[in-house]
Formats: sequence, C-alpha cells, structure tokens
Amino acid sequence: MARRSTLLLLPLLMLLSGCASTLNKGRASFELLSEPPGAAVFVNGQERGATPYRYFYLPADGEEVKIELRKDGYQSRGLDLRPRMANGVLFVDAMLFQLPYAVDRNSPDLYRIPVKEHTVVLRKEIPADQKRWSMPVARVDVGITDREVEGKIGNKKLGTVKNGPGRALQYPDDLARSVVNGLKGSWMDALHARQRTQKGDEAIRRAKMYLVARVTGMRATLTGDERRCNGPVELDVEWKLFGSSNDSVLYTRTNTVVYHALQERPADLLNGALELAAVRLSEVQVLPEVVARSYGSGLTAAKGTAYTLVRPKPLSFNGRKEMLSALVKAVVTISTDNGHGSGFLISNDGYMLTNHHVVDDKAMVKVKFEQGFTLDAQVLKVNEDFDLALLKVEATDLPALAIGSDAQLMLGEELFAIGTPLDAALGQSVSRGILSGKRDLDGRTFLQTDVSINPGNSGGPVVDENGTVVGVATMKISGAGVEGIGFAVPISQALDMLNVSIQ
Repeated sequence: MARRSTLLLLPLLMLLSGCASTLNKGRASFELLSEPPGAAVFVNGQERGATPYRYFYLPADGEEVKIELRKDGYQSRGLDLRPRMANGVLFVDAMLFQLPYAVDRNSPDLYRIPVKEHTVVLRKEIPADQKRWSMPVARVDVGITDREVEGKIGNKKLGTVKNGPGRALQYPDDLARSVVNGLKGSWMDALHARQRTQKGDEAIRRAKMYLVARVTGMRATLTGDERRCNGPVELDVEWKLFGSSNDSVLYTRTNTVVYHALQERPADLLNGALELAAVRLSEVQVLPEVVARSYGSGLTAAKGTAYTLVRPKPLSFNGRKEMLSALVKAVVTISTDNGHGSGFLISNDGYMLTNHHVVDDKAMVKVKFEQGFTLDAQVLKVNEDFDLALLKVEATDLPALAIGSDAQLMLGEELFAIGTPLDAALGQSVSRGILSGKRDLDGRTFLQTDVSINPGNSGGPVVDENGTVVGVATMKISGAGVEGIGFAVPISQALDMLNVSIQ
C-alpha cells in the first residue's frame, strides 16, 4: 500500500514542480542599475557585465553571493547575498537587499525576487591629497508635516501610514545622525554638534562653521506594504552653512535626490534619502573652497588685537650648564583657584605666553618667578583653538627668552622643557629629550617630543640646544603602556595665532 501511494505521489510532485516553474518563469532575476551607469558588475569576484545588468540567481552562485559594482573615479559598492532555506523559502540578507525567494534547489525558475529593478548609487572617490575639514552638523529642521509627505504605498497614502516615512520627522536628532552618516567617507569629518551644549558649541567654535539641513518636501510611489516596500523616493533638502562667529550664512544650496528603497521599512525611508542628500552635498565642487575660506576667516578673527613687542635683551651664559640656569629665570609658575601651570616671558616689559587651559576664563592670575617674588598678571587674550594665552605683568627689565626657529628643527634634535610639573614646589624643573616628529592633529601642527611633559608643565617653553624657544608645551598622551609622547605648539604658530610680532 505504501509503495502504491508513493507511485501516485511522484507524478503529482512532478506536475506541481513543472507548473511552478512555468508560473514563476523569469522572476528569479532583477535589473541592477547604477548611478552613474556603466559600472562593472562582479559576482563572487568574477566580472559578469556592466550596469544596466540583469542578474539571474543560479544555485551555482552558492549560498553566499557577493555582488560588487566598480567604476573608475567612484567607490565600489558591495552587496552580500546570504541565502538560507527555511520552510521552502529562500531569504537573502544583504546590506542593501533583504529579498525573499520561493525556492526549489533543483530549479532556479522557482526563485522569486519581488522587485523588477534596483538602483545602486555610487559615491565619488575622494582625491588622496584632498584636505579634510571638520564639519559640525548642528541640526535638521523639518519644513513639512507627516500629512504633507506625498505618494502611496500600494493603495495607502504615505502620510496616513502609521509607521510611514512621516514618523521620522518627529526625531530630528536621528535625522542629524543620518546627515553625519552621509558625510562619512567624504572630505568632511562630520559630527553631530547640538548647539547650546558644551560639547556642541566647542565643536562649532573649533570648526568656525556649522551645517543645518531643512527637509522641505518628500514624494514616493512605492510597492509592497507597511512592513517592507520598494521604489524611488524623492527628497527636497535645503542646506545652509553658517559661520560660527556671527551666525552669518556662508553658503546655501537646495538639492533634490532620488533614493531607491529595496525591501525597507517605510519608517526608514526618510533617513536613507537624507543620507543620500548629504552624499550629494559633499560632491559639490565649490564647497571645499567655501569651507577653507570660512575657516581661514575664522582663524583670523580669533587672533584678535595685534601686539608688537620689543625684542628682549639676550640672556648671558656660557655653555650648557649656564644656559639652563639662565633660562629658568624667564619661566614662571601660574596659579589660579583651579590649580597651576607654567608660562614664560617673551619681552623684558612683562609679556608672557602660556596655555589657555591654564588661565581658563580668568581675567587675572598669580605669577611666581624663579627669583621668589609673585606678581599679578592680566590675561590680555586667549586663542582656544590653539590652547594659547597672552599675559602681561606690570614690570620692567625682566629676563625673557629669545624666539627660535621651529621650521629649522631637525628630527632627533635635542630639546628641553622647563616648567612646574605636578606640584608648585617643583617650579622651573628642566627635562630633556628630542624632537620625535612634526604632526598634523585635528587641523593643527604640533611638535612631537619625548621630553617629559606632566600636569603643570602646560604652557611652559620647549627650547632648543641654543637656548631659544621653539614651542609651547601643551599636552601629553598618557595611558597604560604609553610613555614619551608629548606635544608642543610651534612658537611661530603660537605668535601668529595670538597676533603677536616681535621686532
């Protein structure tokens, strides 16, 4: 009996398989497009053609199919297809794809792709010599309501879908993060910097500018349902770049982008489209020049009033031992309610340099000299970008350090740091090391040295083997297993950023 049942079932299974293959003929493929067109299509590392390209799933492609699009001048984009069998259904989990297929391992005609085509947007490559700029994204303003989102999903209006794209309009912080994600990989080092917060305002001040986006329109006609949908989404975005000093508009642009959704939640569409709009903004050719000009103007404004100082009388010494003993007389300990740091005189009539973080927001600080007396010093100006401050005490005929040439420093050249490390009782301590390198960090140039720089050394001078100042000690990298990595602002840069000249 069992054998007879099996014989009866075999023709039926063959019939069903044949019918399914006929009904689903051609649905195991989709048209793969790219913007711009003409991208080479690689499947599992083998070139198959160029976009527009029709991809057919074949069991020979394996259980994990890797599709990559390549085009000269653009970053490659990859799609990882990871099929698995579950109750007769093939699920494809991919970076851009999540496509269910009805499957019969022996018949690729039974595989089903629920979209006819999909477009992959390629991103332009960034030239290796392209300068990078910090770009705080302050916020994303919303100029439409969820009811003003135009279009449909199937037969439902987008604006009425409970978890539709309009839902994202209620979360502007998430939208700002989408802009940041879109700018990643470009020449802009983007970060979400919320205004009127300490960290946000600090990031904006350092960058000299900030970016604001405003969503002004959204349209889409999608297939699928409220769980997963497909199709093009048009988004209108107005961009404004503001200067941080007076909130003036430096640049404005409105762009409309088309984002191609594939098996995505309707609630995620706005974020994806906004990310693409940010990519397109980063590709605007004139924008790097606008940003560079704005940053330069911001730096100039931060320099403040110009000071012209009289070159100090040279300190008298013979040999290395006498040199250091003479130099420490021009180095001071600066005390505030929050602690202490170091500084040094650059003129005989009482002008001196230190770090901004040593004086913080104080107008007056106490300055103790190696000779034992203490004077009040006025904080004339600070430059927070470079962590610098210019101070003045009312005195004459004080010993001052000569200004050296940091541009002439050679790798491995001997350097000395003078300051007050750890405790005020350790005033005018001297440490020795070498120049380890010249580094660009966060858009600024630093001298790297293995000279011992500890808390309290900040603001003290770094001098060369001739006894002239080449840098202002500013920070040290510390941590488990990290030793001998200190940094100083080059003296030429310190004077320039404080708008100080010595004649």
